[in-house]
Amino acid sequence: MRSPPGEPTSRLLLAVSALFVFPVVVAAQIGLPIEVTGVAGTTESVLLHIPQNAGNHVRALRMQIHNLEYPGMVSVRINESRWFSLTNDSVTVAEPGRSYGGIGGGVTTLKVTLALPAGTVADGSNTIDFRFNGTNGVASGFRVLAFDFLDADSHSVLPAEAFAEEDPNAWEPPLRDPTNISAGRSLWLAASLVANGLPKAPAIRAHCSDCHAEDGRDLKYFNLSNASIIARSLFHGLSELQGRQIASYIRSLPLANPGRAWNPPYQPGPGQDAQPIANWAAGAGLKWVLDSDADTIPFLFGPGVHGAAAVSPAAFAPDGNLNAREIPIALPLPDWNHWLPRVHPVDAFGASFEKSSFAHLYEASDPAKLATAAGIAGFFDKWSKSRSQFLTPRLAHALKKGSAERTDAFYSAELWQLVKTWEITQERGLEGSGQEFYGGAESRIWLNTIPAATAPAAVNIPNGPNGMGGSALTSEYFNSAWYELQVVVNSGGHRRHGKLPLDWVYLAGRFLELQRLSGRPEPGRLLITVAKAMQSSDPNIGPENASEGWRPDRNIDPRIMIAKDWAPMFSALGGEMKQAITESLLTAWLDKTVRYRLESYFQLGQLASSYTPPPGLRDISGGRAWEAAEQFQTAGVSVQLIHRLQAWGRSYSDLAGLYHY
Repeated sequence: MRSPPGEPTSRLLLAVSALFVFPVVVAAQIGLPIEVTGVAGTTESVLLHIPQNAGNHVRALRMQIHNLEYPGMVSVRINESRWFSLTNDSVTVAEPGRSYGGIGGGVTTLKVTLALPAGTVADGSNTIDFRFNGTNGVASGFRVLAFDFLDADSHSVLPAEAFAEEDPNAWEPPLRDPTNISAGRSLWLAASLVANGLPKAPAIRAHCSDCHAEDGRDLKYFNLSNASIIARSLFHGLSELQGRQIASYIRSLPLANPGRAWNPPYQPGPGQDAQPIANWAAGAGLKWVLDSDADTIPFLFGPGVHGAAAVSPAAFAPDGNLNAREIPIALPLPDWNHWLPRVHPVDAFGASFEKSSFAHLYEASDPAKLATAAGIAGFFDKWSKSRSQFLTPRLAHALKKGSAERTDAFYSAELWQLVKTWEITQERGLEGSGQEFYGGAESRIWLNTIPAATAPAAVNIPNGPNGMGGSALTSEYFNSAWYELQVVVNSGGHRRHGKLPLDWVYLAGRFLELQRLSGRPEPGRLLITVAKAMQSSDPNIGPENASEGWRPDRNIDPRIMIAKDWAPMFSALGGEMKQAITESLLTAWLDKTVRYRLESYFQLGQLASSYTPPPGLRDISGGRAWEAAEQFQTAGVSVQLIHRLQAWGRSYSDLAGLYHY
């Protein structure tokens, strides 16, 4: 057992008991998280004292573990029991992680429950050992964020006051002198590394600063501990002294550090906008990752009255601005570990990457050119196009000879750009620049579409053995997660331009695919997407501008609530709630649509390039909602609203006939 340099030890003594039997006497609190990082076999232990007869009540151990990447990665032992290897067969994985593949799936911060044989926990002193069994070439350890014993009725045994969260602000550099800190900076920028911690790992050209933020601010921002930095340095072939020097450099950075390694960046939740903008990337924390998507619904319609009575058209109003940053969801976004590329483009593509504009634009990201919102948006647009120009010619060949290595190469190129976008955004304080560009519609925003471009689907990574994690479900999780991040950080700010920043109808279709694979409907998250799609156009521009104005035929329309293929998505809402949402969505859509003269929907220049919804999604797009009047009526929509809809439809159809539209 060892203690991370400069940090409190996790090996502490605690007297606890079953809450229903004995008063609890706490001798010392257990510091969380318990980090287990290093080589195969690295073990950390926690010592507990349980009073007389309390141990007989324990039947399970519940744990929340960060970076639980693959089955068999972690083992647990209690006292002299056998080692319990954590796999999907040996533990019960809680939602939402279970639906996304459990251990080895897309989500790697998981709550798991391990059943224990009677007598495993004893009266008196007990030791829990947490062991890292070995690397897969990517992981170098894990963190136990929380744990508890459970009785036969699944009641908690350990009191909350038994634990204390470690304060990263109390951490000190392992080496405090300027010489070692300077050496750590030099190592960060230029040390020669090997690919991983496996035997005979090859040397790589990339340095620490190439895959992380150039100055290492991400490790400071997300509070990567000294122990984890040292372990990762060893993983990449450096010495322990060099790891301590790098950790000392990171600790010395005079930068904000509101995040934690396990809290997904930008995870939405209440209170986000009340935080300083510098804290936004830290996210709302795992506490706001909901167990059930249905729990999102009340947050859509604001505080106060709950249930169907709270539903109103205001949430969907196209001229409104639903705040997706503040609405919690049940989809955990990727943590910082899963932002980082597994292989740098210079090692994946060699000299062709070095010579590309994809590489050069990053190197030449001149602060002077990013002085205005227009300049920022222009730079990121050009850089996004350069990535496509670099990767697209290589995709066809890669797809013919698919392999996990090729998947890593292309996906890592996307991740590299995402990490460097975060770096540039943080260095230059760009998240507050959207006021100028978007006319105040968003108080904080990214001025690019790079999160959406990080989806595996953006580079045609297949679902299957050579896809993400060898699993269609894992691929779809990451598709959905990166598209969701785009919704949170930039859904358009009422400044849609064609299909940018998101192709909303296509995005809706990904919900169906993820539900098909996970068996987990997401009505709440989908309705956020529908609302933001409705609110994507400029309130001051009408249908005559097909690219930027209100065009119901190019958007998700209210038929999504009554379309047959989408019924399972909304089945969990209950009849009254679904009826209220259907009527509110249709009302908001129709109120906006009838505001404009009919002729404005029929600009001659638009006819030849009339938008066609993607195949399979034409029952939720195209704007001809009046054709579903009978289904809306069956769904309980008011007769008055049905009559308004039909009247509009007749007028529209009559004029369309004159235009042969």
